[in-house]
Amino acid sequence: MASGRFPGSATPIGPPDQLYEAAAIDGANWWQRIWYVTLPMMRNIIAITTLFSLIVTFANFDIVRILTFGGPLDHTHIFATWAFRVGIEGSDIPLGASVSLFMFPILAIAAVFILRDINKRGNEA
Repeated sequence: MASGRFPGSATPIGPPDQLYEAAAIDGANWWQRIWYVTLPMMRNIIAITTLFSLIVTFANFDIVRILTFGGPLDHTHIFATWAFRVGIEGSDIPLGASVSLFMFPILAIAAVFILRDINKRGNEA
């Protein structure tokens, strides 16, 4: 399993080939190499990508607003579109502000847990 490379770059992407060779020598099958070599080596990248995806999902007002307006039956609302609907369209600015402020602690807690886990794993090496 060769490490991929960015076009025009000498920087390898993914775990080094030596880890896959060692796993093959130890008798690991394809699934075990993915589970015990690839995923642990890419855990920090996966965690950061998850954190950024969570933040973007919470802030993805324009796509939901343009495509569905929160419908059908308000099933595709995210916090940003729901806050807009309640606060601006429903003329209840304080409730809309509280809905939008509700996003911050959720994102902060998720960020703390994800970044703490990344920092802990970074100190193990």
